[in-house]
Amino acid sequence: MQAVGQFIETVGWLGLALIASELGATLIYWLGQWIGFRLIGARIVRIAGFRLQLSHFQGHWKLERPLTRHPHLVAMPPADAKRFNHAIYCFSGGLLNLLTVMLSLITLNQFKFSFDLWLFAFIIWIWVNTLKAAQLLPMNLHGYPTAGQEFRQARASTAAMTAAYVTAVAAAIKVQTGSVRDLDASMIVMPRDGGNRNYLVVRQAWLILAWGVQHGLDTPELLAGLARLEPSFNTLPPADLARYLDATLYWNLLTNHREPQIIAWYQDDGVQQILRRHQPLAHYKLTAVYEWRVHQQPAAALTLIEKGLKLAQRLHDEDEVALLKALRVQVEAQAD
Repeated sequence: MQAVGQFIETVGWLGLALIASELGATLIYWLGQWIGFRLIGARIVRIAGFRLQLSHFQGHWKLERPLTRHPHLVAMPPADAKRFNHAIYCFSGGLLNLLTVMLSLITLNQFKFSFDLWLFAFIIWIWVNTLKAAQLLPMNLHGYPTAGQEFRQARASTAAMTAAYVTAVAAAIKVQTGSVRDLDASMIVMPRDGGNRNYLVVRQAWLILAWGVQHGLDTPELLAGLARLEPSFNTLPPADLARYLDATLYWNLLTNHREPQIIAWYQDDGVQQILRRHQPLAHYKLTAVYEWRVHQQPAAALTLIEKGLKLAQRLHDEDEVALLKALRVQVEAQAD
């Protein structure tokens, strides 16, 4: 029994070491990003991690509970695009974790640790910081592109670098106002090159459509724009793909709900899994329009819309609130 007790105690201490290492390594990553943002004149508007997020919304900092677990910072780039050093913007966090790993290895070499819990805890610390430094490598991690991947995509063309700046500004405005509606119209320019295999260019093209919806873009034009983006779906990171699937399914279910391909997409398990993981708020809107248009169940649709509205308002997602309210008006009009 004593051996079992010691084993449980050891596992408990190592678990605490893992939690402390994850917290410390994340804070180091954020510190590196903050230093980099300060160097280029960017301002942090959201800190998200550990199932919480602190957002600068309408002039005030608000603590929220997000629907996804993706830890990240959102920063407003400098107003002068020439000051937007994308390398610093991408790599400052991971570089500080890498420096931490190097200093920790030097410390490990300088001091003689006995083969005990302290050594294991130190190894865990080094390993977790190494995982954070993996953001420097160009790949997708947990469905999101790493900093290294963002930088590689941005370096592909002038259009991609412009798209990186414009979409970063749009993401910050979305945090501050809940909508991309207030994005300066001078940034709403369709990229002329870069290709639909570069997800930053595709992201900017989608941003233009989302901005257009907020400024009265006709549904046929929106559907045509979404159709032009469809060939790029297989090249997108899952987190980006979820946004485009959300829009494509919603607007097509609203207008072409008898189209077999649209129904098949909505019912596909893989599509639903991507949406649940990366775009969970879309569940209420998509299920509501499906119940209304396909199953002819307006009462069920209205119940889902009300639940979605409460959640979207709590998360300050004004774009989603506007779509849900517009959908509610249409459902109620038909129900009457």
